[in-house]
This record gives sequence, structure tokens and C-alpha cells, in this order.
Amino acid sequence: MNRTSAAKKVAGGILLVNKRTGLTSHDVVDRARRILREKKIGHTGTLDPRAEGLLVLCVGGATRFASFLANQDKTYRAVIRLGRTTATDDSEGEVLSSYEGDLAPLVGEKRLEQALDSFAGLSLQVPPSYSAKKIGGVPAYVLARRGEKPRLKPVAVRIGSIRLLRFELPELELEVDCSAGTYLRSLARDLGEKLGCGGYLCSLVRTRVGDFTLDSAATLEELRTAGIGEIERKYLRPIESGLAGMPAVELTVSGVEKVYFGRLAEMGRDCSLLPEPPASAGVLEVRMQDGRGRFLGIGRLERIGTSMGVLQPKRLMVEAFPFDS
Repeated sequence: MNRTSAAKKVAGGILLVNKRTGLTSHDVVDRARRILREKKIGHTGTLDPRAEGLLVLCVGGATRFASFLANQDKTYRAVIRLGRTTATDDSEGEVLSSYEGDLAPLVGEKRLEQALDSFAGLSLQVPPSYSAKKIGGVPAYVLARRGEKPRLKPVAVRIGSIRLLRFELPELELEVDCSAGTYLRSLARDLGEKLGCGGYLCSLVRTRVGDFTLDSAATLEELRTAGIGEIERKYLRPIESGLAGMPAVELTVSGVEKVYFGRLAEMGRDCSLLPEPPASAGVLEVRMQDGRGRFLGIGRLERIGTSMGVLQPKRLMVEAFPFDS
């Protein structure tokens, strides 16, 4: 296969940004577009304006794979204030109620630990009234601002672990590993309700998304100072770095040509799993690469036993085609 391109586009990649409070996720994307002089930039999951921390951006051709990164687990550091409830479940909203008694006899460390443990695992969580969840096509926060009470359905969430970092009444600080879609404002509200004193979220820092961590992220100021060349060398990561948890398929030259033209590739003849997983039939979502390890896109592999099956290209990194092989 011998195809060349007169003008190869930059393949794009993943950019980790340390968002400061006060900026919306769209603000960060807009500023990154200006700094990188690239219109095709999007994020893989919003971070509230009052929250800070890790925001994962997809740049250039990587934007086509943002949806595959959106459902990754996340880690947060959250400060919760006990003894009050607010309309927004954070410090921005109107105070709705206050606990008049002494919190110390009510909320001992042992009782707090027991309450926290009860949230670990799978559960149903009601999103905050002031959230982007839609009811009949209308965001809940729009209804709440009209004075209506949004009737939000509980959603399934998973909290992998919840650790108490600091306990100084009326505040406590937690580190929470959770599934995408988990609201820490709801956790603060529900924890306060379980303890019988109310509670709301004071501050939030996202420290991890999938395999990416905050200590590897750059601030917008650092990106602006660095310039495009240094950003590409120092900060821009290959898209496949965000898909490490996905099974990989290596394609032969014939397999590369088939997926490039949208045809099915056969296991054994055109492609093979790396590494070979336990024998089982079924459908796998896989990342595709050529014999040199270059990322080609995402495919749908339908397995029949251990060595038979077909691979259907789902989304291609078109910048990787065509090339000499």
C-alpha cells in the first residue's frame, strides 16, 4: 500500500489543563483555541465554574474520540460544610436551613466514617436542582430559577472509595473516587441529610480523569507562555494515551487497507488482539493500530471463539492515512 498526502494534517492529541475557579469549561476551551490557533478543540466532561482542577481537552483530530473518553472514572477532593442546606447544594445558593444545636455530639468521627462508608458502591443519586440535567428538554437549573421544583429522576452512580482527609467541624475534606456523572454536591447534601444536620459543598478539585492526573496538567498561563511548539513537545499527548484501558488490535497491511476503505477485517488474517484475552465470544470495542504501533482509530470486534471474528471500523484517525507501508 503506497499512498502519500501532499499536506499532512497535525494528528492532534490530548491536552491536560488545570482549570482555575471562576472559569467555565467552555471558557477554557475558547482560550485554548486561541492559544493553539486551532478551532477543533473540545472537552471530555464539564467542570463547574466554582470547581477547579483537571479538564481533559481533545485537540484536532482527537476531538472525534472525545466520547470514548467521557465515561472514565474520576477522583475529587471535596470540602463539605455541615450544619446548613442551600438551594444549590453549594455555597452559592440561598441558605434554606441551619442546624441550631451543637454539631460535636451529633457528628463524631466514628459516626461520620460509618455514614461515609454507606455511600461506597453502587447507588441511586438524585442530581442537584441547579444542574444541567434536562426535564422535557429544559435544564433543571432553568426551572429552578423560575421558582419551580425540578422533578429529577435518580441516576445510577458508583463510588469506588471515599476517604476522610480532614475533620474539623463544621467542615470536613474528602477524597472520592467515583464514576462519571456522580455529583459531589448531591453527595454533600445526602451526607448532611444522613447525619441529620444538613450539608453543602464548599469547594471541589478534580485530581484525576481515567489515567490522567492533575499533577501532569498545565495552567492556561503556562500554555500561553509556552507557545505552540513547546506545547506540542511538552504538553500534547497522543490520543491513545487516553484509551489504555481499551483492548488493542494490531492490523496487518491488508487489514489497514480494509479498515481505511470501511471494509471488514478478519481476525487471524488481517488482525489480532494484543494481548490475547481469555477465550470468549462476544463484541469488543477496541483501539486499532498498525504493525508500527501507530493509532488508527476505534473498531468493533465481533469474536467467535478464540481466533475467529470480524473487525468493523467505527471511527478512524484519518490523519494517520494514507501513509507508506
